[in-house]
Amino acid sequence: MTFDVAIIGAGPAGAIAARDLARAGARVALIDGSHPREKACGGGVTGRALARAGCALTGGQTIDRVIFEAAGARASVALDDPGSLRVFSRAAFDAALVDGARDAGADIVPRRATSFARTDSSWRIVTSAGAIDARWLLGADGAGGITRKQLFRAFERRQISIAAGSYVDNVEMREIVIAFVDRPRGYLWSFPRDGHLAVGTCAQADETTTAQMHAVTDRWLDRYAPAEGRARRRYAWPIPSLSPRDIDAERPAGEGWMLLGDAAGLVDPITREGIFFAVRSGELAAAAMATADPARTYADALRDDLYAELRRAARLKAGFYRPPFTRLVVEALQHSAAIRAVMVDLVAGAQPYAGLKRRLLGTREFGLMFRLLSCRATKLVEKAS
Repeated sequence: MTFDVAIIGAGPAGAIAARDLARAGARVALIDGSHPREKACGGGVTGRALARAGCALTGGQTIDRVIFEAAGARASVALDDPGSLRVFSRAAFDAALVDGARDAGADIVPRRATSFARTDSSWRIVTSAGAIDARWLLGADGAGGITRKQLFRAFERRQISIAAGSYVDNVEMREIVIAFVDRPRGYLWSFPRDGHLAVGTCAQADETTTAQMHAVTDRWLDRYAPAEGRARRRYAWPIPSLSPRDIDAERPAGEGWMLLGDAAGLVDPITREGIFFAVRSGELAAAAMATADPARTYADALRDDLYAELRRAARLKAGFYRPPFTRLVVEALQHSAAIRAVMVDLVAGAQPYAGLKRRLLGTREFGLMFRLLSCRATKLVEKAS
């Protein structure tokens, strides 16, 4: 049987696309031999991402507080609506999305795709259990998967962040910690999941190594009381982290193919959060398949809906991780309830980068806001560092 669509990768992007396409009547093969598996990320799922996912998710850790640290400064931000951000084990979260695709009628192929090739007007995907033919190929197999490398081009090292850390077993908490790191410039996160913490540090790959990132994480864990004496299981993972120029040069679709999620570079360059963007790309890919020119429709939708938002974040990132700036951010959180309210919405995904400057100025913290957000202040921060 020839499928209408074959999707390589059953993470959030691939599973959502498979579900929506199957619901629309398409014959879909969702190919991934890695599930169930844990994934090296925080696992924080914002309210907007959960609403988009549209499946019955139980469990997960409700968060009621986010702690920010930078250069000795510390601020605690309470979430007035704890349901606005929940943290899931990725094994459980992704499994729920795959179940949704299966229930919608998608064929789940629990095998690894080893290669693929274009044959006339269709694709032949070779898996560890045989070949699958499909008219359309959707690549949702991550930053280092085979689809990105063959359909477009592999990410360069400068376009990738390294995330390296540990799962810390037998810890139950309701707080997230985000600690800004000076050398290399980036940040550390501690996210509580059911039964363990996911703690890691990330920075641009061309400025660090995996070993350096593990060392930063280990030093922080050695000082973090809830992790004392707990077993640690190390992990590392590549995360796309693109510049504005890189985002403009992305090519997410072509004749008979589309790239989704991390494979399309759809990750916030500042926070490295990608779950919402993965889910949304799956929706957009499925919707585009119902049009006369799916590849163009999908590419245009990404430009308007997702890449524009990521480009704003990429522009802000240039000055964001400078130590004087991150300390100023934490001090602002300490002293201004209005700014804390903005940060709560930003962390929870309710405040996009579009309109962020306007809303911050609306807090009437004018002196602080001009220091944080004006181009002149950014240049001064860069020179000062």
